Amino acid sequence: MGSATRTVAVTVPDWPLLAALDRRQRHTEKNSQPQDEGEVEGSGVLDPATAPVILLDQQRVTHVGAAARDAGVLPGMKRRAARAACPEALVLEADREHESSLFELVAAAVDTIAAGVDVLRPGVLLMSARGPARHQGGEEALAERILDAVAELTGWDCAVGIADGPFAALLASPHGRIVRTGRSADYLAPHPITALRSAPVGPGWGHRGQPSATRPERRLDLAETVDLLQRLGIATLGDLATLPSAAVADRFGPDVATLHLLARGQEPAPPAAHHPTQPILAESTLETPLVRTDQAAFIARPLAEQLHTMLVERGLVCTRLRIVARTEGGEEMERTWRHDGALTVADVVDRIRWQCDGWITRARLGGPATGAITRIGLHPLQLASAGENAPALWGSAGEAAQRASRALARAQGLAGEEAVQVPVLVGGRLLAEEAILVPWRSEKPARREGPWPGALPRPT
Repeated sequence: MGSATRTVAVTVPDWPLLAALDRRQRHTEKNSQPQDEGEVEGSGVLDPATAPVILLDQQRVTHVGAAARDAGVLPGMKRRAARAACPEALVLEADREHESSLFELVAAAVDTIAAGVDVLRPGVLLMSARGPARHQGGEEALAERILDAVAELTGWDCAVGIADGPFAALLASPHGRIVRTGRSADYLAPHPITALRSAPVGPGWGHRGQPSATRPERRLDLAETVDLLQRLGIATLGDLATLPSAAVADRFGPDVATLHLLARGQEPAPPAAHHPTQPILAESTLETPLVRTDQAAFIARPLAEQLHTMLVERGLVCTRLRIVARTEGGEEMERTWRHDGALTVADVVDRIRWQCDGWITRARLGGPATGAITRIGLHPLQLASAGENAPALWGSAGEAAQRASRALARAQGLAGEEAVQVPVLVGGRLLAEEAILVPWRSEKPARREGPWPGALPRPT
């Protein structure tokens, strides 16, 4: 774990709702339907502040416009309850692909101010603050330039927060706060534990095989984890931050340990850097230039499988991916996607499709014109050993892990704490000194840093 990076978080409030309204508006214009009641006269754009709007995903409310919220509709309600509370509300369905592709307009607008923008998820961008802030004359000036660029080039309002670490920056963003260097932990501490539901973790969070807190047959769920922490009496991020790191990791697993690290104002260290002798690049030259969004679906899977094969041959996984495209006119476009955990073939396919859709769509929506795409490349930016993402000795998830945990706890109860020991790497010159045994679920000793002259090299 290293020191937290000075981070800029750019968020568009209620982005899924805005994307759904945009999709409805364009569908209306395409079919030349008459203007609905509640739309702003003369603009044809529905205003969620004055007209009640509800967004549903899997029959539950996820986002609510101000007018619908005033009528009593709340996120989490079922469709029937929401319609009963506000019968006149316009009900829209979430569309993840449209949210992702449309968000390229916002990312492209921020790109005009600073390079190196990472898409965490649709509606949220992260970027390093230090270089762009120096170039723009300070963090305040950088935030103002980003706000102006997004408003001018897209017509949407965004929010910018700057702090040490991505979580503090993300929570500061809705309020437009710039948290002073070294004060992120103090800023995070009073926030309610429910703020973890917006933690800057990618779609792969929960991938490490820890079972759900309430339903062991399911993968770990972020909302359920937050509910469990509340039932355990952990009310604020400060309460979570005061818990011992080893105890959190042993009780809840590595994914919740990541949340604990974020609550302390820190950020997970990137996986150990791997630098292959030959750069890994999966690239495809298109015989038929890509000009329509439906074409992206046909080229995405072969390219993703090509990258996956190259990584498997080297025993690596990718956790941060850059997608690069070249057009007929020689223009190059690129976008970086973050992911918490290893990107699977399906994850890469989704990101290729979303990104190509975004590049094509932005020209149609009034953004910079994009020529036909003739070449697409995948550049893994962050690689980790495949072993770091391997399942545990007794399986990856579910009741098997819980049975093993109960068996070890029972053995300790019968024979004493020292009866069950696990190896911990602490560092040393000799193999016998490299690892020691400590009681299971006890506080693990800190690793001794080298150098270790004469030590055997690690396997590669």
